[in-house]
Parts: sequence; structure tokens; C-alpha cells
Amino acid sequence: MRVLFVCTTGGSGRRQLGGAERFLTEMLPALADRGVDVVAATGDDEVAAALRTAGVRWLPLAAAGRVDLGYARRIRALVDELRPDVVSAHLLSAAMHARAGLGVRGRRTPLVVTLHNSLWQYRDAAGSLRAKAAVQANIATDLMLRRLRPHATVAVSAFEARELRVRGRVRDVRVITNPLPAIWPEATDRPGPAPDEPVRVGFLGRLEREKGADLLPAVAAALPDVEFLVAGAGDLPLAARPNLHLIGRVDAAPFLHRIHCLLVPSRVEAFGRSALEAMSLGVPVVHSGVGGLAEVTAAGDGVLAYRAEPTPAAMAAAVRTATGPQAWDERRRELAREYATRHSFAGCVDDWLDLYRTVSRAAG
Repeated sequence: MRVLFVCTTGGSGRRQLGGAERFLTEMLPALADRGVDVVAATGDDEVAAALRTAGVRWLPLAAAGRVDLGYARRIRALVDELRPDVVSAHLLSAAMHARAGLGVRGRRTPLVVTLHNSLWQYRDAAGSLRAKAAVQANIATDLMLRRLRPHATVAVSAFEARELRVRGRVRDVRVITNPLPAIWPEATDRPGPAPDEPVRVGFLGRLEREKGADLLPAVAAALPDVEFLVAGAGDLPLAARPNLHLIGRVDAAPFLHRIHCLLVPSRVEAFGRSALEAMSLGVPVVHSGVGGLAEVTAAGDGVLAYRAEPTPAAMAAAVRTATGPQAWDERRRELAREYATRHSFAGCVDDWLDLYRTVSRAAG
């Protein structure tokens, strides 16, 4: 079975390395190891470099802007050339252009679309009327193209699936939740903060307003005795604070082992992968509870997960609670194991492989 993956990051010119990009760099080599003939068509960026290193067949293909008819035509030409059994489009720009490129003539080729987020959540959280209008235009275009070119849709959480079914009236939606990384350590006993060292709180993600990164300086100011380690990159400048340190992109597991608590103050979150990774290692998470965060953290409420309104005062208070003198007990250890089992990488590979086989057989 041959699957063509198309993804273009930031159709409006922004480049990022988030959950969808990490999905591609980890899942595509795993599917290739299972015997799938994988072809990746993406921009020449970090995703492409990782796929090439892993030995995945990669072709340069990306949108030059939000609307790029040439990109849609190139997708169609690539499908005509490669004759894939399934086309798998990831993120909004690739989804829109793949639907437009395949259109009516390409209905025989099964298409699977994964947005990795809720457009309505982005609209509701937009900081200006202009931004809301831009997202609303994307929503309208997305729904129009869904009707033009029917396909299977994958949601990364039950929250995203509800958004699509209820607000978009999308019918063919399947849920495949995000997994832990392919190589991930097991949870081990974690001692509480030593009396002579500061509590360390981490942030792991894109430095963008939608991820609540703008709240970090104020939370740090409210907790002057706490050290804040901010891992990630983005366009949002953060006000300097003596106890707030920008450390750039990092490997998640070693970073999480350094901290006593992870702060996830997102305004937009379809799933919450960093929260999952932290809890699977027994690291408590203070989170905003928006979107998929409430879903992924539900099993850990009050033990590994502490929900707070996305305001500096509420987040600071929750950090105090989460980093208090709590012994590592069997309940926390068991919860960490449950998260690791429920979101295993191998199980997720099985789910995607089964989906691709199912839609391919249905089209045949």
C-alpha cells in the first residue's frame, strides 16, 4: 500500500514545529517499517530533514501562500504520477489544497484529512476582529471544500471531533488521539523539591499568544522564588524577568525530568501533547483546561493535573498547589503508567495503519 502524505506548515508564511510536524517525523518512519510505501511531500524544513535522515522518501512540495493554485495543481500531478492508494493531508493549508487539487476528477483516490486543531476554537480565541474574520473565512472555505470533495476526517481528540460534528456538521470523523513519542522513558520515582533549591516550573511549546506564552512573565513575577524554564520558539517576545529563562528548543524527556511542574496556559489546544508527556513521567501539570486539555488531563485531576483559569494569579496559585510537599505515592505512579499505556506509540501506529487500509479497501 502506498500513502502520499502532504503537509505545508504555515500557509501564510509562518513556519512552526508543533504536534502535526512531530506526528509526521515520528509516524511516517514507523509506517514505513510496517511495510507501507510512504511518500512525503512537504516543504524543505526541519520536518523534511528528519524524514530524509530516517530514510523516508521525500519530495519538495509546499504552498507559497494561503491560496496557491499552483500548489493544488502540483498535488494533483503528483497523485497522477505516483498513483497512491491513499492521500493523507495534514494541517489546514494542505487539506484545502489537496481537496481542490483532487476535486471531482480525483474522487477515486481516497483522501484522509487531519487538521490537528479546531478552527472554531482559534476563531473564539482570536485577539482582534480582523483575526476572527480571517479564521471565519478559513472555516467557510474548509466547509465548502469538504462538500466539494468528500473524504475521511481524523480528529486528534474527542473535543476536536465534537467541534467538527456539531459546529461543522461533518459526518465521517474518526478519533485517533496523539501518542507519546516512539522512544520514551518510563516513569520513575521523583523526589520532591530539595529544601535548598528553587522549584522549577517549565513551559514547553510554541511561544505564541494562542499557547498562553504571553502570561509567563506575569506568572513568574507572581512567584519570584520559583525558577521558570521556557523551552520552545516562536514570534512572541517575552518580557525579561530574573527568574525566567528562555532555553530554546529542547528534547522533551530530559527537559521534563528537570522540572517539578509543567505550565500549559493555552488558549487554543486540540489535544495537549506536552501535558500528556509530562503526566506519563509523573510530572504534575498546571493547565487552562481549554479544548482537549480537559480531556487528556481528566484522569489525573488533583494528582497529576491542576486546572486554573488562564490568568497570572490563578496560574500562580495552582503552581503553588502542584509543587507543594507531596510524596510520590502509588497512585501517582499508577496514573503515570496508565497514561503511558493508553497513549502508546505502537497502538497509534496500529490505528493509523488500520484506517489507511480501511479507506483503501473501500475505494477499491
